[in-house]
This record gives sequence, C-alpha cells and structure tokens, in this order.
Amino acid sequence: MARKFAVHAELGYIAIRKGKSPKAKRDLSLPARAAGMLKARKDAVKSPWVFPGESPDSPLLTTSLGHQHDDVRTALKLPHHFVVHSLRHTMLTRLGEAGADAFTIMRIAVHRSVTTSQRYVHATPEGMERAFDRLQKLNAVTFEQAQAEAKMVATGC
Repeated sequence: MARKFAVHAELGYIAIRKGKSPKAKRDLSLPARAAGMLKARKDAVKSPWVFPGESPDSPLLTTSLGHQHDDVRTALKLPHHFVVHSLRHTMLTRLGEAGADAFTIMRIAVHRSVTTSQRYVHATPEGMERAFDRLQKLNAVTFEQAQAEAKMVATGC
C-alpha cells in the first residue's frame, strides 16, 4: 500500500513506523522548534541516525532512552512520576490549549476513543474567547460573501 505523507508538512514531518496498534503508523507535521532541534542534532552527529546507539550505524534503543531519561530526571531532582510518557501528555495538552479539538488530538495520538482525547482539551476562559473570536470572524466573512452574492444577483452580474 502506498504511504500517505503529511500533506502540509511545511517544515517536514516525523514518520511513526510502528506502535501499540496497527493504526499507530502515521506521519506528523513538525513544528518549527522541533524541526530546528532535529536538524541541529542531525548536523551534530556523524550517523545516518539522528539519535545513534552505541554505534553510529545503529539507532538508539527504546530501553536506552528510558535509562537516559531516568538519569536526567534523577540529576535534575524531578519527581519520580515524571516519565517519558509525560512528554506526550504535555504535547497533547498544549495542542488542546492551542485550540485543537478532541477529534484532531484523537487522530494525532491514535486514541481509540474521543473520550480519551477529551482529557487534553480543557475549556478555559481564554479558549472560549478565542472560539467566539473565530466565530465572529467566520460570521463576518460569511456575511460579506452573502452581501457580494446578493449584489451580483441584484445587478445581474
């Protein structure tokens, strides 16, 4: 089957090759900060891998990542419950804070249920104001379009 790439990945994308479920395989657009960090990392290492393992010709193992995270967490005196998965939770929460709806988060995170994704969408006064601002702008554009169409009909153009 042909691979479907991220359509509007202006700064590139990251390919998720496998995960817990068959639907985990997907391409995700990279935000500017992540793209810059990955490019800097790739330029700094002499390996085909952005994160090489013990040898430049092999990737970093998932288990090694867990050990490195534990070492950094201990060195920085971070709480024991700050695990690698906390980074995923933070990213999904920030997507929700940025206005992503639960269905979009569900597709990105490959959740089986939108109920799981709703955990990351928190209604805040600021978020509700942004929603009404977007509604007002949409209504204004729609109204202008309707006026233009009415004018064209009235003038026969």
